[in-house]
Amino acid sequence: MGLDMYLVSLPKITGMDYDEIVLASAQMSKHKADQDEIYEKLKPHIKHFKEYDSSWSSIYEEVAYWRKANQIHNWFVETLHNGEDDPLFTQEVTKENLLDLNNLCLQVLKEKEPPYHILPTRPGCFFGNLSYDSYYYREIEETQALLSALINHFNFETHYLLYQCSW
Repeated sequence: MGLDMYLVSLPKITGMDYDEIVLASAQMSKHKADQDEIYEKLKPHIKHFKEYDSSWSSIYEEVAYWRKANQIHNWFVETLHNGEDDPLFTQEVTKENLLDLNNLCLQVLKEKEPPYHILPTRPGCFFGNLSYDSYYYREIEETQALLSALINHFNFETHYLLYQCSW
């Protein structure tokens, strides 16, 4: 139990908009059973995953994961979700969003002073520590490295990038 956060990739599919892709993904087993036109569009993008004793198929692919990095979650909530923190929400993330967050991470790491005004922590149910301690800075360092890699390598032309959280 606690705050889990993800960036996931979703393919852009010709002839379908974002909402249609999300809906088709949610109904993938129905489309597969029907072997319909929508399934034929999804099929090239389906990936098969296995972890422990579970396996599943999806067109979503996890590209980043954080646990209890409430300062990063706070930025996504405030920037992309109008400050409304819901236990489950998904929001599209742009390259510009990544650049903004990356710059804030760099600023925090450069100043090394309590960054209340840059990337403040966010209290919540099992959201983790609110201190600006070594864990806080380690999360900022790891986030900055991850964002830098995504900025340089994620293909925003062919995929959507989405932030998802659960708590």
